[in-house]
Amino acid sequence: MIENSCTLFGEICREDVAVAGGKGANLGDMAQAGLPVPPGFVICAQAYSKVVKNCGLEPHIDALLKGLDYRDAEQLRGAEQKIRELFVDIPIDDELRTSILARYRALGVDRTSDVRVAVRSSATAEDLAGASFAGQQETILNVVGADDLINAVRQCWSSLYTSQAIFYRYQRGFSNVQVSMAVVVQQMVDTEKSGVIFTMDPVTRNRFNMMIEAVWGLGEGIVSGAFTPDHYKLDRETCEIIYEFVPKKVFMYTRGNSGYGVVKAKVPLDRISARVLTDAELKALVDLGNRIEEHFGCPQDIEWGIEGGCIYLLQSRPITCL
Repeated sequence: MIENSCTLFGEICREDVAVAGGKGANLGDMAQAGLPVPPGFVICAQAYSKVVKNCGLEPHIDALLKGLDYRDAEQLRGAEQKIRELFVDIPIDDELRTSILARYRALGVDRTSDVRVAVRSSATAEDLAGASFAGQQETILNVVGADDLINAVRQCWSSLYTSQAIFYRYQRGFSNVQVSMAVVVQQMVDTEKSGVIFTMDPVTRNRFNMMIEAVWGLGEGIVSGAFTPDHYKLDRETCEIIYEFVPKKVFMYTRGNSGYGVVKAKVPLDRISARVLTDAELKALVDLGNRIEEHFGCPQDIEWGIEGGCIYLLQSRPITCL
């Protein structure tokens, strides 16, 4: 049983969704299996529940959701705004803050310098086989320093109540008391190429084909749907390319000039019409996709990034459209 409010990936497995949320549990499981996951830790869902209870937010949230017409987009947006405002300056007790910052500083080489991290929401009803909640909660990239980290944690906690998440829970039959929020804090990878792998074709449901999408820079362009990615369909046994689509890629997301946050930048001219992935990289991604599907025992939707020629895994969840 996990008792610490902040737990390393190496102490978490896929069975710990109630503690680490879907994203955190899967990352921990992959890290334990020796897969290339950037180091990090999870602020457990129990920490969120304790803070919300101690600050007396539950009755306020319940009141804002009571009588809500879930089919009314304006009402949903209004509820989101009011609930998320409750979290802006929510106090975090000294014990939890100390635990978070100790784990954070341990990610640095000398345990004193501030490192850049990605801070990701990990809801306890997220990345499940029947309900992915994909893209409905917050991810904050290139977070540096104690104050910004704590604020990013608050932002992730509040994103449990985005209008999309509120509606999705209603649609899927989840009550708000069934769901809590863990937060993943992971060493930031400055990816030169990013994308997703579907270990089977999610459209034709062909299990012999693997689908890979890729963009330059950080993967937020794919996740948000802002950019049209390269699209590859490959035979998962031979790695033969069955189909590829390489559009012009005018923009990408990259680290901000100050080192913080994420900015939209122009793709260098020589890369606008160029293929993002080499044949060798495609083969490596297919091999990794096969390994991850075998590990979890079902088709996976995987987020990845490449930095300095190394592939890193940022997330994996079951494909839910089967």
